[in-house]
Amino acid sequence: MVDFKILSSTLSDDQVLAKGQKGYEEAINIGNLMYRYTTPAVVVKAKSVNDVRSTVVFARDNKLRITVKNGGHSYMGYCLNEGGIVLDLSLMNTCHIDYKKMLIDMDAGLVWKDVYYKYLEDKRNIVIGGQCPWVGVSGFTLGAGLSPFSRSYGLGCDNLLEMTIVTWEGEVVKVSREDKDPEKRELFWALAGGGGGNFGVTVSMTSRMHKLRDHKGRVVCGQLIWNLPQQKEDFEKMMNVFNTTKCPDELTLDALWSHTKGKQLTGGMTVIYNGAMGKAQDALKNLLAFNPSVINLEEMEWTGWVHKSEGWDPKSKVFHHHASFIFAEGAITPELTTKISDIVEEATKVVGITDDNLPNSPKCHVLWDHIGGETEKVGSDETPFPWRQGHYVSNIKMQWNCRSKTREVLDFIKQCQEELLPYAIEQKAAYLNYIDVTTKDWQQAYYGNNYRRLQEIKTKWDPENLFWNWQSIELIKDGKTVPHPGGIKKWEEWWKRYVPLIDLKDECSPKTEEGVYERDAKLREEICKNVSQNGTGKASNGIKK
Repeated sequence: MVDFKILSSTLSDDQVLAKGQKGYEEAINIGNLMYRYTTPAVVVKAKSVNDVRSTVVFARDNKLRITVKNGGHSYMGYCLNEGGIVLDLSLMNTCHIDYKKMLIDMDAGLVWKDVYYKYLEDKRNIVIGGQCPWVGVSGFTLGAGLSPFSRSYGLGCDNLLEMTIVTWEGEVVKVSREDKDPEKRELFWALAGGGGGNFGVTVSMTSRMHKLRDHKGRVVCGQLIWNLPQQKEDFEKMMNVFNTTKCPDELTLDALWSHTKGKQLTGGMTVIYNGAMGKAQDALKNLLAFNPSVINLEEMEWTGWVHKSEGWDPKSKVFHHHASFIFAEGAITPELTTKISDIVEEATKVVGITDDNLPNSPKCHVLWDHIGGETEKVGSDETPFPWRQGHYVSNIKMQWNCRSKTREVLDFIKQCQEELLPYAIEQKAAYLNYIDVTTKDWQQAYYGNNYRRLQEIKTKWDPENLFWNWQSIELIKDGKTVPHPGGIKKWEEWWKRYVPLIDLKDECSPKTEEGVYERDAKLREEICKNVSQNGTGKASNGIKK
C-alpha cells in the first residue's frame, strides 16, 4: 500500500487530495461524462517547481501513474488516470510580459483567459493562444496550437522559444530553440508540438508576441450563416468560390455545419480578420455575394471575440466524442461540401437533437479551423506537426446525454472517418489537440514521418515511460517499438465498464457548483464500488497491495 502521508509531509496536507476529501472533485472535474469519473488515487496541487519535482520523484519511486492537468480540455480525458497521481498545475499561474522584446513568459498552469485579461493589457499586441479562454496554455502549445491568428503569425509551437520541464528523474531542465546542447535542442523540438504528457512535466515557457496589423489593434470578428437546406445552392456555390480563391493571410474563415433551435441546420463561416472593417469587407466581398441569411460582423479588440467562446460547464450532463482530419488547400470541393452536409444531417438523427437546443441537449457539428499562410512556411520536419500543407483542420463533434447511445455514436463516427479520410492529406492526417483514441494508425496520423524521431527523444528523456497515456509516444528498445500499457483495446474495456454506470440525463441539475461536486462524489463512490465488486478493484483506490 502506498503511503501518501510521505508525499503530504514533503508538500502540505492541503496540497494532496484523496477521493472523498474536499476539493478532490473540483480538481479533477472535466466536462465529458465519458471520462469524468476516472478516479485517481490523489490529486496534487503543485505551487512550485519543487512541488512538481517532489511529486514526480514520488510517483517514480512508487511505480504510480502520473498525469498532468491544467485546463482539463483533453478530448480523451488524458489529464486524468485510474489509481495514480493527477498533478494539478492550476496554482502555478504567473506571467511576465516584456513589451520591448515582445516576449511573454508563462507558467504552465495558466489558462488563456488569465493571460488575455489579467496580464496582456495592451490589446494592440497578441500572443498565439486558444480561442476558448478556458484552455490551458501548456496543453494548447505543446499540441501545436491552432489560433484564429495562426494564418498571420504561425502556430503556438512555432512561436515557442524556451521551456522548462521536470524529467522523470526529477531533474529541472531548461531547453531552447537555439540550445547549444544538441540533446536539449532535440528535446525542445519534441516538446514544441509533440504533445503533453510524453517527455516530462512542462512548468513554464517563453513565446513571441506580435503586433496586430491595425495600429489601433482593431480586428473584425463575426459570422456569416446560411440556412440548410433552404439555401443549399447558395452555400455550396459560396464554398466553391472560397475553395478556389486564395485568401489573404489576415483573413481566417472557420467553417461550421451545425443546427439551431427548431432543428434548423445551418452552414456558416466564422470570420476573424486581422485589420479594420474596410479591408475586411473587401476580403469578404466574394462570399457576401451569396446571400447569407445572417451577416454579423463587428470591429473589436481581438479578446472581444475570445470572450464569446465557452469553456467546460461543470454542470455538464453530456457525453461527447470527436474525430479530426486535416485537408489541403483546394480540398473543399462540392463533393466534400455535400458529404459533410449529409453527415451533419444524419448525425442529428443519431444523437436525437431537440427543438430547444439547450447546452445539455444532444448536439453535433462539423467544423474546420482555417490555417495556411504563415503556418505553411515552416518545413514539415521543423516541428513534430508535419502537415504544413494543411489549410483546414476539421473536427467532428457529437454530444449525447443517454448512455445507451454510446456504441451507436462511436460506430457512426467510425463510419464518418471512413468517408472523410480519403479527402485528408495522405488519407490519414489528423490534429493532435483534437485527439481521438479511435484514430487509425494515430502515430502516422498525428506525426507522419516525425514519429520515429519523437520515439528516440522519448527513449532518451523518459526511458521508464513514467509519462504515458493511451496515445503517448512509444519507447524504442533494440530498434523496435515497445507498446505502452494503453491502446484502443484497453480504452474499449474501460468505457464498457464505466459508461453503463453513468447516466445523469434524468437527474435534476444541482444549482451550484458545490452541489455538482457533491453529486459527483456520491456517483463516483457507487461506480468504484460496482467496479470493485466486478473484480477489477482498480477504481476503489488504485493502489496495489
